[in-house]
Amino acid sequence: MIGQLELQKKLGTWSKRHDAELKPMGRLARDYKTLGESMHWHITGRAKGMGTVEVSYLPSMGRLTVLVHDNRRGFWAGEAYENLAKEMKRLFGRFN
Repeated sequence: MIGQLELQKKLGTWSKRHDAELKPMGRLARDYKTLGESMHWHITGRAKGMGTVEVSYLPSMGRLTVLVHDNRRGFWAGEAYENLAKEMKRLFGRFN
């Protein structure tokens, strides 16, 4: 199991190395009336048109998901998410 702070730190470090910005989303960014444990981040390229990589983590299942939606691929995110997924797998082991 990965802690939120540890994961966020690794994502932030990766983002800086790839000229991108890490943005906490969902429950990490605002309060909800319902309870939940999932964590979600967007990693966006600093230049317009780079696209957005999405990262979600569900601690109870140990599920870390790195993906890019087709409408957010841009000229960078389509390949960057593969690089991030490999790095996260190396650091934290198997995930989705």
